[in-house]
Amino acid sequence: MTEPPATPPATVQPTHPRWLLPVIGGLILSLVAASNIGNAVWAGWVETNPLGLIALNSSNKYLLATSINTEPVPFVTIAMLRLLAPDPLFYAIGYLYGPRALHWARNVFPGSEPLLEQAQTDDGAIRKVLNVLVVVAPNNLVCLLAGVTRFPIPRFVVLNVAGTIGRILLMRWLGLLFEDQIEDLLDVVARYQRWFLLGSVALVLAYVAWQALGRRGLIGGVEELEEELGDE
Repeated sequence: MTEPPATPPATVQPTHPRWLLPVIGGLILSLVAASNIGNAVWAGWVETNPLGLIALNSSNKYLLATSINTEPVPFVTIAMLRLLAPDPLFYAIGYLYGPRALHWARNVFPGSEPLLEQAQTDDGAIRKVLNVLVVVAPNNLVCLLAGVTRFPIPRFVVLNVAGTIGRILLMRWLGLLFEDQIEDLLDVVARYQRWFLLGSVALVLAYVAWQALGRRGLIGGVEELEEELGDE
């Protein structure tokens, strides 16, 4: 009597701890909140608490503005830690969730379609592009793509840190090069500080509401993180 052919084993989808996505999402939201707070209070902090400002938000404009009234070592250290903070979170999302992370990224990073499509082809070209992007523009999307493509972690860390330090030093140099112009701008900010603060707070609140209500950007994307990537 012949035995029936063996049924091939079902493909087991990798699962991850249920707490992982909420933790990643919570950390991302905390960094987004810090950036928005920095955008709201910058006019009051840019001269009185410059290191506190770049601890909240180390975008280029704040690095330039604070480069002339901070010591180099704390400036570089705080800015580096703040800029690197979100990178392992997005790398982890890409590494752990692969193609599903690409689908999630389409709603979170508008205009990223060419890079996302290139990552889906898996022809090796995206790795060559990432060798450059991880150095010159290690933003959230680039870090996520590095994770999706299994970009080697040691290389990712070295290139990312080197590129981040280079960016900070470039902003420091440019700030000192244009010190007189920056001081003139800060004098204007100090003179009309109240209006800059009120305007900044209003703009930040409107932008956060636009993202949250329309489920756009990172704020809207984090709300959908578990729905899109959660293990079934």
